[in-house]
Amino acid sequence: MAAYCPSSEEVEYLNRALRTLSGCNRALLRAENPCFLFQEICRVVVEEGGYRMAWVGRAEHDDAQSVTPLAYVGLEKSYIDSLNISWADNERGRGTTGTAIRTGVPTITRNILTDPRLSPWRENAITHGIASILSLPLNVDGQMFGALAICAKEPDAFGERELELLSEAADDLAFGLQALRGKASRQQAERQIECLNRALATRVAVNHAVIHATSETPLLADICQVLVDECGYRQAWVDYRQDDPARPYRVMACHAANGFCQGWGAGSHDADFHGKLEQTLLAGVPLVMRDLLEDPSAALHEEARELGFASALALPLQVDERLVGMLVIMAARADAFDDKEVELLLAMANDLGFGITTLRTRARALEAEETIRRMAYEDSLTGLPNRVRLHELLDTAISNARQERRPFGLLHLEIARNQEINETLGYREGDRLQVEIASRLKQVVGDERIVARMGECEFAVLLPNAGAEQATQLAKQILTALYDPVELSGLYLEARASIGIALYPGHGTAPEALIRRSGSAMEQAKRSNAGFAVFQGGLDQECAQHLTLMGDLRRAIDRNELLLYYQPKVDIASNRVCGTEALVRWRHPQHGMLPPDEFVRLAENTGLITPLTLWVLDTALGQCYAWHEEGDERPISVNLSAHDLRDPRLLERIQGSFATWGAKPHWIEFELTESALMEDPVASMQTLSALKELDARLTIDDFGTGYSSLAYLQRLPVDSLKIDQSFVRVMTSNTGSAKIVRSIIELAHNLDLTVVAEGVEDQLTFNQLGQYGCDIAQGYKISQPIPADQFRDWETRSTWH
Repeated sequence: MAAYCPSSEEVEYLNRALRTLSGCNRALLRAENPCFLFQEICRVVVEEGGYRMAWVGRAEHDDAQSVTPLAYVGLEKSYIDSLNISWADNERGRGTTGTAIRTGVPTITRNILTDPRLSPWRENAITHGIASILSLPLNVDGQMFGALAICAKEPDAFGERELELLSEAADDLAFGLQALRGKASRQQAERQIECLNRALATRVAVNHAVIHATSETPLLADICQVLVDECGYRQAWVDYRQDDPARPYRVMACHAANGFCQGWGAGSHDADFHGKLEQTLLAGVPLVMRDLLEDPSAALHEEARELGFASALALPLQVDERLVGMLVIMAARADAFDDKEVELLLAMANDLGFGITTLRTRARALEAEETIRRMAYEDSLTGLPNRVRLHELLDTAISNARQERRPFGLLHLEIARNQEINETLGYREGDRLQVEIASRLKQVVGDERIVARMGECEFAVLLPNAGAEQATQLAKQILTALYDPVELSGLYLEARASIGIALYPGHGTAPEALIRRSGSAMEQAKRSNAGFAVFQGGLDQECAQHLTLMGDLRRAIDRNELLLYYQPKVDIASNRVCGTEALVRWRHPQHGMLPPDEFVRLAENTGLITPLTLWVLDTALGQCYAWHEEGDERPISVNLSAHDLRDPRLLERIQGSFATWGAKPHWIEFELTESALMEDPVASMQTLSALKELDARLTIDDFGTGYSSLAYLQRLPVDSLKIDQSFVRVMTSNTGSAKIVRSIIELAHNLDLTVVAEGVEDQLTFNQLGQYGCDIAQGYKISQPIPADQFRDWETRSTWH
C-alpha cells in the first residue's frame, strides 16, 4: 500500500500550527500574569503562526451567559466589541465559540459562507477576511473558563493534524492559566501572612510604646513613627475631634515615609465623606478604603495619587469609652487591610486608647499630687515657695553648683516695722504689705532667680551662678526697689529692709549653713545700718581668691583692661598668611599675666563668658576695621562657647557689634568647639543656622574630640573644620594620629569643607599636612599669638608672605 504524502498546503498548515504551539510554550515560560499570557498567545497565533486573528474569551455566569473578550490580535477593538457572543443554547450561543464553551469540545466552522450557525456574524467576518474559525475550550481547575478562538482567511482550514497541534496549545494555555492562578493564590497567601505579621508587629510595638510612655503627645508621635518606620505603612496620623465645623479634627501626631504628612482636620473632603467617616467611627468600627488609585470616584483618589498610597484605614480611638478621635493608616498596596489585619489593628487602636486612658488617669493623679505639694511647699499668701521648699531648692542648687563648679548666692531679707503695722492697721493691711514686697522682689530679681517667703516678714532670694559682686549689686537693687513708700489705709509707709548675703561654697555647703549664715549677715546689716552685709566668717582662702578674681574679671571686661593677641593662619598651598585667630589675655594688676585656660574657665563657671566673648568680638572688629583701612581683607576668627550658644540674645548682640563697626560678614569667622555643639545638638543647629543667615563663616574647632556623628556633621551649616592639636602634634610620630588627620581631611573635603590644622610646631608636620591636602595651618611653627601693634613687623620679617 502506498504511503500517504501530504500536500504542500497541508504541510504549510501543519507548520503554522507547530509555530503556534512553539510560540505558545515560550509565552507560557515568560508569563507573570493572565493578562500578559492571553495577549501574548493571541500575538503568537497571528504574528508567528500566520493566522488572520485570535482572541480569548471568558465565559461569564450572568443571566445572558455572555462571553467577555480578554485579549485579541489581528483586528480592531470595534470588531471584537461587535461579536456579542453567548455560550447559552440560543442563536448567539450556537456559534463556534459558544458551542465550544458549552460542550467542552473543540468546534470548527469550515466555511463561514455555508455554515448556518454563523449567520449573525457572517457579513462582518467576510468583510474582515475571515473564512474559517476554530474555537478551543479552556478548562481550568475542572471548570470551563472560556475559549481560545483562531480565525483563518482560507476555508476548510484546521485539518486533523493541525487541530491536534492547536488543541495541545489550548491545553497548554489552560495549564498555564491554572499555574498562574496557583502562583497568584500563593502570593496572596504570602501577602496575607505579611500583612498579619505587620499588624502583629504593630500591636507589639504599640504596646511597648504604651508601657513606656510618660505623656500623651509623645506617645502619639511614637505610634505614628512606629507604624511607618518599623511596620512599613506609608503614612500614619492621629486626629482628635474638636467642636469646630470648619476644622472638625485636629492633627495630634503625624509621620509619613515621604516626609509629607497631612490630616483631615481642615475638612477639605466633601460632606458625604466626613459624614460617613463620623458615622462609622461613632459606631466603633473601622472605615476601610481600598484600591483608591483605580477608583476615580473615591473621596481620597486625588490625595492617594499625590501622596503615594493606595488604601487607607481609619480606626476609632476611644478613651474612657468615649470617641476622642481616630488613628489613620495608609498603605502602598491596593489590597491592604483585609479582615484579619483590620481586626488586629483595631485591637491595637484599643490598646492605644487604653494607654491614653492610663496616661490621663496618671496625669490627674499627678495634678492632685501637685496640688497637695503646692499646699505643702507654697506660701498661701504670696504664692512664693515657703521655707520647706527653699530648703529643697538649696539642696538642688548645691548639687548643681558642685557638679558645674560654680558659686551661687543666698540673700536673706527682713522687712522692718511689720509687727507695728499689724498692730496699728490690722493684719489685713500687713498682708497687703507682704504681697507688695513679694511683687517688687519678683520684678527686681527676674524670672531666672528664685524668691521665697521664709516667715511672716522674711524673704529669701536664690541667686544662681553668681558671686559676691553680683549678690551685692542685687541687694542694692532690691533696697532701691523697696525705697518707694507703700500705700496702706491711705498712709504711705516705707518698707525698710535689711539684707544678709551668704555665698556657696565659701560660707557653707549645706542648706542650713547657708540659711544660718545669711541670717547672721542680715543681723550684721541691721547693726551697721548699711542695708546689706556679706557674711564675714570662715571664708576659705581659695574660694575667696576665686570670688575676688571673679569681681576683678568683671571689672577688667567693663574697663577694657584685657588684651587681644592674634595668631596667624597660613594657606599651605601658597605659604601666605590668610587670616588670624583672636586670643584673649589678662595681665592682672597683682598676679601678673594669668594663664588663659584659668580665667576663661572661671568666666564659664561664673556666667562671665558671654560678656568676655562680646568684649573679644568688639575688640576684634575694631582691629578688623583698622586693618581694612590699611587694605588688609583677611578675616579674624573669634571663639564662641557652649554658654554663648545658649544665650537667647547672641544674634542680637552680634548684629549690634557689626553695626557699631560697619562690619561685613566676611570680616569675622566664628569658631565653635565640637564638644560645645554636642552639649545640645538641636539648639546648636538652630543657633548655627541663625548665624549662617547673617552670612557669617563658621568653623568647628577641636574637631575629633566631641564624638559627633557623620550624619550630624553633614547637616551642620559650617564652612570649615579645625583638627584638634592633640592629633596634629604627634602625627609625624604616631601612625594612628596620622590616619585620623588624613581621614578628617578627606571627610571634610567630601563635604566641601575647608580644613585647618592647629598645633603645627615643625616643618615636617607642615609638609605632611600639605601632602594630605590640608588647606590651612596654625601653630608655633608659624608664630605664637602676637599683639596687634606687633603683627605688621612680624609679617614683614616672616617667610609667610
